[in-house]
Amino acid sequence: MAQAWARAFRFPGAKSEPPQSELLRDALEPPFSFVYGERQSADLLPTWKFELKHSDLDATKRKQEAIYTDPDTGLAVQAVATIFKDFPAVEWVMHFKNTGSADTPILQSLQPLNALLSSLDGDPIIHYSRGAACSPSDFMPMTRVLGKRGGLHLQPGGGRSSSQFLPFFNIETKKEGAILAIGWSGEWAAAFDRPEAGPNFQVKAGMALTHLKLHPGEEIRTPRILVLFWQGERTRGHNLLRQFILAHHRPVADGRTLEAPMTNHNWGATSASDHLENIRQIIAHDLPMDYYWIDAEWFGQGPWWKNVGNWEAKKDLYPLGLKPISDLLHSSGRKLLLWFEPERVCEGTPWYTEHAQWLLEVPKDKRVYRGFDAKGGWDIPMSDPRWITNESERNQIQENDRLFNLAIPEARQFLTDFISRKIDEFGLDCFRNDSNIAPLQFWRAADPPDRQGITEIRWIEGFYAFWDELLRRHPGLIIDDCASGGRRIDLETIGRSTALSRTDFVGDILANQNHSYGLLHWVPLNTTSAGNLSTDNGYRIRSSMTSGLSYGLFTSGDMPQRKADYGNFPFAEVKRSLEQYRLIAKYFYGDYYHLTEYTQTTDAWMAYQLDLPNQGEGMVVALKRPLADYSRASLPLRAILVDSHYEITNVDTGEHKIVTGRELTDKGIEVRLLKAPDSALLIYHRRV
Repeated sequence: MAQAWARAFRFPGAKSEPPQSELLRDALEPPFSFVYGERQSADLLPTWKFELKHSDLDATKRKQEAIYTDPDTGLAVQAVATIFKDFPAVEWVMHFKNTGSADTPILQSLQPLNALLSSLDGDPIIHYSRGAACSPSDFMPMTRVLGKRGGLHLQPGGGRSSSQFLPFFNIETKKEGAILAIGWSGEWAAAFDRPEAGPNFQVKAGMALTHLKLHPGEEIRTPRILVLFWQGERTRGHNLLRQFILAHHRPVADGRTLEAPMTNHNWGATSASDHLENIRQIIAHDLPMDYYWIDAEWFGQGPWWKNVGNWEAKKDLYPLGLKPISDLLHSSGRKLLLWFEPERVCEGTPWYTEHAQWLLEVPKDKRVYRGFDAKGGWDIPMSDPRWITNESERNQIQENDRLFNLAIPEARQFLTDFISRKIDEFGLDCFRNDSNIAPLQFWRAADPPDRQGITEIRWIEGFYAFWDELLRRHPGLIIDDCASGGRRIDLETIGRSTALSRTDFVGDILANQNHSYGLLHWVPLNTTSAGNLSTDNGYRIRSSMTSGLSYGLFTSGDMPQRKADYGNFPFAEVKRSLEQYRLIAKYFYGDYYHLTEYTQTTDAWMAYQLDLPNQGEGMVVALKRPLADYSRASLPLRAILVDSHYEITNVDTGEHKIVTGRELTDKGIEVRLLKAPDSALLIYHRRV
């Protein structure tokens, strides 16, 4: 199926030979579209010059370039595809370049994905998830059955790629399906339409708005598109995606693929002397920790939300800067993470006045910032009556904020140099890039009528170039992708960064469980906060752990540092809990299976399984919620060889037993939990 999809780029105006696939029965024409001079690309491409190039990138990837050129205007349309040899996957980016001597006609409705798929045996099903809207329902799994003449249109809203919905989708038919992922850290749009009563349905994806001419020599790119095929059951598609991301879209630091870190988060309005004493205690008690996290409020002359654009460390808190903190951490093999928000610029700060020519603005009545309504959260205009009236939230939003314009090369160079100097000056190991501003209206306000979409394109290109250059200059650096939580998780960002705070809805343990349920089958690397650890950490950590873990010790969330009582702190208990997590973190890089249904109720159990198929081992996590009134569950496992025997270890009790694979598959693994809330952690190994 993947090979047939790749061949479809090569046959302008003619269908490729179809594979033995119901899904792709009518799909094999060029899987993209656009409108040029008010004519559809399907009518234009057969008359254009066509060129095909290919080359091997490495042992697992082959590059294919399909280039269509208009002989009249010189518009060159290039589809640069990567064909993977180790996964049934193809991904591509479209490039449009004006090679002529005059402006092009209007180029609009750029759809790097536009394909006709089929479902002969029943209605197709679209599986997707909500985004990170600072809500208990963040990442909640969603399903739409695409009935006759049905449709589904999705976009993130506000210009951050995972605000409303994640840009990952699983298209399921009766026997097979395809994962669709979008790499675009701006305002993408995806549409699934079944206009007729027959088996065919249309899938489109690209930027939400494009209507622009190109000047001579000018080139633009589209969102990145991934299509990954699967057969069998839907969960196989999700696990193929997880393994594909780990193999081909995983950050690298110091030449090694990134493992999501364990971080200890601290508020920036803490004095350097208190930070240093915290770190000395962590070192003395040998607490597991990769990064010491200092969040906002370390800079400027007042509250952090009014000082973005003034990046001088507060002299009363950090008289010697942050280098003494990173030096102490580095002496123990630990690292420093520091919060920045370089994209938003507040009124009255040095950047606001000194770099006004690099800042984007919009009329007040059209501004969209971080807004919430009573039923959840999303980006809404401040004039909207749904805007929350909570004064503590409103105080964090400044009406005269500006957006730093990464579309300007000189501005991007300045920002790159500035952050790079701070990395060196402070000895930073992780750059936390927050973005508490919805950029879409800023981009669109800057566009002329005949250039709609150009500011967003140039800004996103500049954003990627900014991150890429930081990573090039600082090979050991990792980037924490924060945009009011995980509002910018997409195929492009996850290869450069990891969301160490996947949502701003933190502190609720049951919400953590549900957030993991919805996100882990799309994105394997992410973390959230388990809150402050103390003497009883099992349920808290197990409700919050993923491939990484964030936790507090001596701070009270995002409030100023309280005086730590080190003498009474349960260091030994905290260390045991963290060491236990460290031992089992490897399983989060395996295949992921839900063993219970998604629910937000407090009287249920939630359980999942992680399996390392090549090692013949895995883990089961069972979480009994506070009001659950039953104490026993039998959980049938997945990915088990029925003719084998497995050794099961209860991590809490130390109990071992041998059971057959048939028993684990048919009857399930038995879990007893007498308290509420409570949790169980069971490890299984296949016996040879």
